[in-house]
Amino acid sequence: RGDYFTNVSVGPLFGQLLAAQFAETWERLGKIDNFIIVEQGAHHGEFARDVLEAARERRPEFFEALRYRIVEPFPVLQDRQSQTLVEFTDRVEWRRSPADLEPFVGIHFSNELLDAMPVHLLASTGDGWREKFVGVEG
Repeated sequence: RGDYFTNVSVGPLFGQLLAAQFAETWERLGKIDNFIIVEQGAHHGEFARDVLEAARERRPEFFEALRYRIVEPFPVLQDRQSQTLVEFTDRVEWRRSPADLEPFVGIHFSNELLDAMPVHLLASTGDGWREKFVGVEG
């Protein structure tokens, strides 16, 4: 299961809901012929698969216009994602970095990448800035 359990882990509903929102954005942009979704932090590719399956089954016109890009620097994860997305090889491409993306019209998002990044929490106090920590007792 890994270190945390997410919406994507539960089933395809989250991807289906966002696929509907992505299709709505595509419609508002005038149903362009080449609509790009860029995902960073695609893990094993389940969310991408859920979005693409929902688009194919429920919004075929949107699916025809849809292209999916995954920004993934690690070859081992690219391989895992390509296995998950094998039925969509004509629609999915990988880039190692956001700098490798061509200009596009569409949506650039990340479902869980920011959650996985370590951060320091700071608070402004009367004595200046202080770092916040979680103690053993909360």
